[in-house]
Amino acid sequence: MSIVDNPHFRQFVADLDPKFAIPCRQTLSNTILPEVLRIKQEKLKEFLASCEHVALTADIWTDRRAHAFLGITVHAFHAGQPVSHLLAFNAFHGSHTGQKIAESMADVIADNQLETKVRCVITDNASNMVKAMSVLFEATDDGYLLEYADPTLWEDMETDVVDDVLHNLPVRMSCFAHSLQLVVRDGLSSTGIIRTTLAKCSKLANLIHQSCLFRSAFEAELGPGKSIPATNDTRWNSTYRQLRAIVELDHAKLATVLRQSNHENLVMSTKEIQQVRELTDILEQFAEATDINQSEKMVTVSCIVPTVVLLAKTLTDMMAKPTSFSVLVKHLLQGLHDRFHDIFTDLGISRPPQIAPLDRARRLKFDDGLLLMAPALDPGFAYNWLQDHPGDVEDKQQIRQRINGSLYFNL
Repeated sequence: MSIVDNPHFRQFVADLDPKFAIPCRQTLSNTILPEVLRIKQEKLKEFLASCEHVALTADIWTDRRAHAFLGITVHAFHAGQPVSHLLAFNAFHGSHTGQKIAESMADVIADNQLETKVRCVITDNASNMVKAMSVLFEATDDGYLLEYADPTLWEDMETDVVDDVLHNLPVRMSCFAHSLQLVVRDGLSSTGIIRTTLAKCSKLANLIHQSCLFRSAFEAELGPGKSIPATNDTRWNSTYRQLRAIVELDHAKLATVLRQSNHENLVMSTKEIQQVRELTDILEQFAEATDINQSEKMVTVSCIVPTVVLLAKTLTDMMAKPTSFSVLVKHLLQGLHDRFHDIFTDLGISRPPQIAPLDRARRLKFDDGLLLMAPALDPGFAYNWLQDHPGDVEDKQQIRQRINGSLYFNL
């Protein structure tokens, strides 16, 4: 913000418009920005007051200086359109315990008067987030909030009112994109056949981003603007994008650059290039599914079940065609059935005999009936995704009837 006091910047603004009086830093910090914030907060409060139900997403983010922040977004339908807003982005000090996360979220919910409006909270699968939600909602053995655990609270209520309150209790749901990332991460960690090749790809990307001399030679040979993206440990599809970028390069020219810059150890053989190409083909559908389910401009809950069913079908078909990556395909299919066991159970899809028994430690929470109802309510899916279900016509019809019955009683 101190740029407003820079004489060169002030002269630049004066040249643009001599009549404009640029504020000083103190005015900007103490008057203008607080007023802009107040207006934004008032608009957000008006929006939240008009919402009957909302969903929240929560995550802890750490910047490069190791400063942690708790981000919370709110999502609702307004005038028939999905709307999202940033609800809070607060500095988070100390240990990231479930208790502290729950307390911080409770404060944000209370400050925005959302105690009776929250229907769902989406988080990643970190143990502290799972613990935070159990603390925040404080479930009893019967699954009800402690707030409603005293039976005398119901004495003056009609039965339908009681049922309505219990039906609207908030639930935690696992982030689908994060869960899908765990499936791919587990699969890649089991792929020893290409580990050396992946290491080469990673070192090549690092060399481009860390050596100005090599980058200049790289762009001179392969074209200006050409690059290889670095990977991110928390985004598996960054690995996919890195491999895809390498596959699309002219490898003869790349080998020339590497040899001329004394990095011959990073030159990839024809076999290694073919392995990378096969791997990207396998991961392509997971990358597409991840991108779709991270969209900010569409409702994505309806994508979950169709995506899981299609990925299972694709991997099952791949297993019928032996390749050098058969072990990877098998582990991806096993991870999919482990992580999304609840969805496969709800759909009556049996676990393939070729994969290991269920690893309950990897099973995630995807047992909410909403996941089956959402595609049926989405014109983009309806019941078309059932064509990828491995069952016969009768099985699919029974699923359709069950979903229709759930919709009737819930709507």
